[in-house]
Amino acid sequence: MSYSITPLLTGVRNPDQGIMTYQQGYGTSIWLPIWAFLLQGDDRNILVDTGLDENELMTPAGFSEETGLEPKSILECLAELGLKPEDIDIVINTHLHDDHCGNNALFDNATFYAHKAEIAFCKSPHPLDHRYDDYFIEDINFTEIEFDGEIVPGVKVINSPGHTVGTLSVEIETGEGQTIITGFCCNSKNFPANGPAVCPGVHVNAIEAWESIQKVKQSGAVIVPMHELSLKPIPA
Repeated sequence: MSYSITPLLTGVRNPDQGIMTYQQGYGTSIWLPIWAFLLQGDDRNILVDTGLDENELMTPAGFSEETGLEPKSILECLAELGLKPEDIDIVINTHLHDDHCGNNALFDNATFYAHKAEIAFCKSPHPLDHRYDDYFIEDINFTEIEFDGEIVPGVKVINSPGHTVGTLSVEIETGEGQTIITGFCCNSKNFPANGPAVCPGVHVNAIEAWESIQKVKQSGAVIVPMHELSLKPIPA
């Protein structure tokens, strides 16, 4: 079963490149798009992440003029595609940083998936990691993931720890072949044409994060970095 992938721009921030690439790019300012991803196929609507809480939606000065893009609430993004929250069948949270699960509560009809260890960490995060807020998952009844496996035909999750304790990459059959949404935060600079991939700049375990990104790069799949600015829809 083949799925299309439509990136939904739910917000943008303006950090530096070192947030993406460990020990590289510090001091170089970038636009950091916050995407959710709509998968459509086999009469299913699946969200990979739910993006930034619509109450935090702000567009930094100069972003739209420079890029031609305009962040919108996830409700607006879906409405432009003729969808309402109740049309979403499945939500896969790649991890539970606030900008990846900020709109979970909107999708009452969906079956939710996240890694078991990630859910536990979100409920009791380490003080060093400020990106968690269990407010976004407190009323969610998750199907907990522990191992690689198929969610539905054509969509599977792959354990990719390091960026967080329970990061999940998502592998999808698309019209461009096997495609992986990384799950861990990165952009195209993490995937140079030659040599190994660059470890994500934010991580709880750098060695695991490095190993996870190498696995994705070496998979031969089309790679969709979570925070790449130039993403385009991928057909079914």
